[in-house]
Amino acid sequence: MFSRILELIGLGGPEHDARILARDARAMIDMIHGQHGADSLGKIANHAKLQIDDVHRRGLNDPQFYQRGVEALTDLNRAARSRRDNIAWSGITLAIIYIKSEMLGDLALPAKNAIDGFIEKWAHAIEEDGGSGEPTAEP
Repeated sequence: MFSRILELIGLGGPEHDARILARDARAMIDMIHGQHGADSLGKIANHAKLQIDDVHRRGLNDPQFYQRGVEALTDLNRAARSRRDNIAWSGITLAIIYIKSEMLGDLALPAKNAIDGFIEKWAHAIEEDGGSGEPTAEP
Protein backbone atom coordinates (compact mmCIF):
# COMPACT_ATOMS: atom_id res chain seq x y z
CA MET A 1 0.00 0.00 0.00
CA PHE A 2 2.67 2.46 1.06
CA SER A 3 4.82 1.62 -1.97
CA ARG A 4 1.86 2.29 -4.26
CA ILE A 5 1.38 5.74 -2.68
CA LEU A 6 5.09 6.48 -3.19
CA GLU A 7 4.77 5.41 -6.83
CA LEU A 8 1.85 7.78 -7.35
CA ILE A 9 3.83 10.78 -6.13
CA GLY A 10 6.94 9.77 -8.09
CA LEU A 11 9.01 8.44 -5.19
CA GLY A 12 8.85 4.77 -5.98
CA GLY A 13 8.47 2.25 -8.72
CA PRO A 14 10.68 1.30 -11.63
CA GLU A 15 11.00 4.83 -13.06
CA HIS A 16 12.22 6.13 -9.71
CA ASP A 17 14.63 3.21 -9.37
CA ALA A 18 15.98 3.88 -12.87
CA ARG A 19 16.60 7.55 -12.03
CA ILE A 20 18.43 6.55 -8.84
CA LEU A 21 20.61 4.07 -10.75
CA ALA A 22 21.46 6.68 -13.42
CA ARG A 23 22.38 9.21 -10.72
CA ASP A 24 24.48 6.65 -8.84
CA ALA A 25 26.28 5.52 -12.01
CA ARG A 26 27.20 9.10 -12.94
CA ALA A 27 28.28 9.94 -9.39
CA MET A 28 30.38 6.80 -9.06
CA ILE A 29 32.13 7.34 -12.40
CA ASP A 30 32.82 10.99 -11.54
CA MET A 31 34.19 9.98 -8.14
CA ILE A 32 36.40 7.27 -9.68
CA HIS A 33 37.82 9.70 -12.24
CA GLY A 34 38.57 12.22 -9.50
CA GLN A 35 40.35 9.78 -7.21
CA HIS A 36 42.25 7.40 -9.48
CA GLY A 37 44.90 7.57 -12.16
CA ALA A 38 44.82 5.83 -15.53
CA ASP A 39 46.36 2.61 -14.21
CA SER A 40 43.71 2.31 -11.48
CA LEU A 41 40.90 3.24 -13.89
CA GLY A 42 41.89 0.31 -16.08
CA LYS A 43 41.94 -2.04 -13.10
CA ILE A 44 38.53 -0.81 -11.93
CA ALA A 45 37.01 -1.24 -15.40
CA ASN A 46 38.46 -4.74 -15.74
CA HIS A 47 37.23 -5.69 -12.27
CA ALA A 48 33.73 -4.41 -13.05
CA LYS A 49 33.68 -6.28 -16.36
CA LEU A 50 34.84 -9.50 -14.68
CA GLN A 51 32.08 -9.25 -12.04
CA ILE A 52 29.40 -8.44 -14.61
CA ASP A 53 30.47 -11.35 -16.82
CA ASP A 54 30.40 -13.67 -13.80
CA VAL A 55 26.83 -12.67 -12.90
CA HIS A 56 25.79 -13.11 -16.54
CA ARG A 57 27.33 -16.57 -16.63
CA ARG A 58 25.78 -17.67 -13.33
CA GLY A 59 22.43 -16.09 -14.21
CA LEU A 60 22.32 -17.81 -17.60
CA ASN A 61 22.26 -14.38 -19.29
CA ASP A 62 18.68 -13.89 -18.11
CA PRO A 63 17.99 -10.83 -15.91
CA GLN A 64 15.26 -12.65 -14.00
CA PHE A 65 18.04 -14.79 -12.45
CA TYR A 66 20.39 -11.94 -11.53
CA GLN A 67 19.13 -11.20 -8.00
CA ARG A 68 21.38 -13.82 -6.42
CA GLY A 69 24.29 -12.29 -8.31
CA VAL A 70 23.47 -8.86 -6.89
CA GLU A 71 23.38 -10.37 -3.41
CA ALA A 72 26.76 -12.05 -3.93
CA LEU A 73 28.23 -8.81 -5.29
CA THR A 74 26.88 -6.92 -2.29
CA ASP A 75 28.75 -9.32 0.01
CA LEU A 76 31.94 -8.91 -2.03
CA ASN A 77 31.46 -5.14 -1.95
CA ARG A 78 31.14 -5.14 1.83
CA ALA A 79 34.33 -7.22 2.15
CA ALA A 80 36.27 -4.93 -0.22
CA ARG A 81 35.13 -1.88 1.73
CA SER A 82 36.14 -3.41 5.06
CA ARG A 83 39.65 -4.19 3.78
CA ARG A 84 39.83 -0.70 2.18
CA ASP A 85 40.40 -2.05 -1.33
CA ASN A 86 39.12 0.95 -3.28
CA ILE A 87 39.80 -0.56 -6.70
CA ALA A 88 37.77 -3.70 -5.96
CA TRP A 89 35.07 -1.71 -4.16
CA SER A 90 34.69 0.69 -7.09
CA GLY A 91 34.57 -2.10 -9.68
CA ILE A 92 32.04 -4.11 -7.70
CA THR A 93 29.87 -1.04 -7.10
CA LEU A 94 29.77 -0.35 -10.84
CA ALA A 95 28.90 -4.01 -11.44
CA ILE A 96 26.02 -3.87 -8.95
CA ILE A 97 24.59 -0.75 -10.59
CA TYR A 98 25.00 -2.33 -14.04
CA ILE A 99 23.27 -5.61 -13.10
CA LYS A 100 20.43 -3.77 -11.36
CA SER A 101 20.05 -1.67 -14.51
CA GLU A 102 19.76 -4.79 -16.62
CA MET A 103 17.12 -6.14 -14.27
CA LEU A 104 15.04 -2.96 -14.73
CA GLY A 105 15.33 -3.10 -18.51
CA ASP A 106 15.02 -0.16 -20.90
CA LEU A 107 14.08 2.30 -18.16
CA ALA A 108 17.59 2.04 -16.75
CA LEU A 109 19.51 2.31 -20.03
CA PRO A 110 21.20 5.60 -19.04
CA ALA A 111 22.91 3.93 -16.06
CA LYS A 112 23.86 0.86 -18.08
CA ASN A 113 25.19 2.99 -20.96
CA ALA A 114 27.27 5.16 -18.62
CA ILE A 115 28.96 2.10 -17.14
CA ASP A 116 29.36 0.49 -20.58
CA GLY A 117 31.10 3.67 -21.73
CA PHE A 118 33.44 3.67 -18.75
CA ILE A 119 34.33 0.01 -19.22
CA GLU A 120 34.78 0.41 -22.97
CA LYS A 121 37.06 3.39 -22.47
CA TRP A 122 39.22 1.99 -19.68
CA ALA A 123 39.04 -1.84 -19.64
CA HIS A 124 41.95 -2.25 -22.02
CA ALA A 125 43.89 0.81 -20.87
CA ILE A 126 46.48 -1.41 -19.25
CA GLU A 127 47.78 -4.50 -20.88
CA GLU A 128 49.39 -7.59 -19.41
CA ASP A 129 52.82 -6.29 -20.48
CA GLY A 130 52.40 -2.95 -18.71
CA GLY A 131 50.56 -0.96 -21.36
CA SER A 132 50.64 2.79 -21.60
CA GLY A 133 47.88 3.50 -19.09
CA GLU A 134 46.02 5.53 -21.69
CA PRO A 135 42.34 4.98 -22.50
CA THR A 136 41.50 2.96 -25.60
CA ALA A 137 39.11 5.60 -26.96
CA GLU A 138 39.23 9.36 -27.14
CA PRO A 139 37.28 11.14 -24.35
